[in-house]
Amino acid sequence: MTRITVDSKTIRKRMIDKDIKTLTELSQLSGVSKPKIHQYLSGKTPLATTFIRLCDFLELNPDELILFNDVHVDGSDTEGTDGSSKLNKQ
Repeated sequence: MTRITVDSKTIRKRMIDKDIKTLTELSQLSGVSKPKIHQYLSGKTPLATTFIRLCDFLELNPDELILFNDVHVDGSDTEGTDGSSKLNKQ
């Protein structure tokens, strides 16, 4: 089974590049709710149109942020050599 998550490191780096210090500030500037941003960064929610809005605001390509991790029956993740496999590396 494959779990789809977001490359949160890239999003946090872009926040630093844009001098955005908190998720609250990112939420206010991007128009995406703070709980939804937190869910994306922690891998707890499916991606939706608000994810695209967040990517547009941060000037990031959504395809480059989507990660695929294999999940074992016991619930543990198996990561690629770089910690993940990105959509555009298939």
